[in-house]
Amino acid sequence: MSFTERLQRLQLGVSSSEVLLIADPDHIRYFTGFVTLTPEREAFLIITKKTALLCHGAFSPVTSQKNLAHHPSISPSVMTAKLRELTEAEGLKTLALDKEAIFVSEYELFNALSLEIKTLNTGRLWQLRMIKDAEEQKAIKKAISITERGLKQTIGKLAVGMTELEVEKLLEQTFRDLGSEELAFPTIVAFANHSALPHHQPTDRKLTDNTAVLIDCGTRFDGYCSDLTRTVWFGDKPDDKFLEIEKIVKATFSVATSVLEKPDCTAQQLDEAARNSISLAGFGKEFIHTTGHGLGLSIHEPPSLNANNAQKILAGMAITIEPGIYLAGKFGYRYEETRVVNDC
Repeated sequence: MSFTERLQRLQLGVSSSEVLLIADPDHIRYFTGFVTLTPEREAFLIITKKTALLCHGAFSPVTSQKNLAHHPSISPSVMTAKLRELTEAEGLKTLALDKEAIFVSEYELFNALSLEIKTLNTGRLWQLRMIKDAEEQKAIKKAISITERGLKQTIGKLAVGMTELEVEKLLEQTFRDLGSEELAFPTIVAFANHSALPHHQPTDRKLTDNTAVLIDCGTRFDGYCSDLTRTVWFGDKPDDKFLEIEKIVKATFSVATSVLEKPDCTAQQLDEAARNSISLAGFGKEFIHTTGHGLGLSIHEPPSLNANNAQKILAGMAITIEPGIYLAGKFGYRYEETRVVNDC
């Protein structure tokens, strides 16, 4: 789907009296192709029923496209002037702000306008972003392939005395060698009891023989993310408890994926199936996070696979399934894959 078509679909849901101000860099990239290169504010996307305007830093590379106007400035005076112009020209009454992605100073600036301020319903953006088109799916699958191959190669090179930080560095270099453009998120490498903390960050702890090793990692390709976790036993004398937990978690993953194959499956049902499987095995309290999440240009996107989400899992969605059991002071075991639902 072209960026022009994405903008047109978004504008269909905009009333004639409102203007949307989109600030989240991934939302802006999805609708325009504009890539934010720094942590600083580089762009705003202004949307009305009739107009799509990308205001961006003068230093930022942009490409022209049909139905999208450009203005090379995001200065406060320019932004307010542009919004006043549109208000007068199109009879606008309300300004829907992406409050999760703007700064207080920006909010105060826009609040001074004559428009009624309301919170942008980002659900209308996510409804478009959740379903990946063929090109998006291709990019995600490429990121998955790079991650799978890189992680397999790195696990094969584990050696006594390597630190978590050294394994992280080796893995990330392997990803680059395989064609990754950047990481999807900070890599998790956890030895022994460190793996009982789901989001542990690597330290200088050294790998010893007969130790649990958990690695959670992801790459990006054409901006799109992958997310993968493997937990292995390093050594030839695996702990009995580790083998027990490994069997439970892998069986739970199979249960969840079988539910995914059923028609009209929901996020709630996926989480319930995984949670019930682990609870029946006696470790329900040790499964301390959701069963998974959507991903795409952002590493965490809707739908969240949790007990309260009735969202149907639809063809074209990309989701993770990641059951886990975490035994404090001992080890954690998580198994995670990214799945593109019913390839189109």
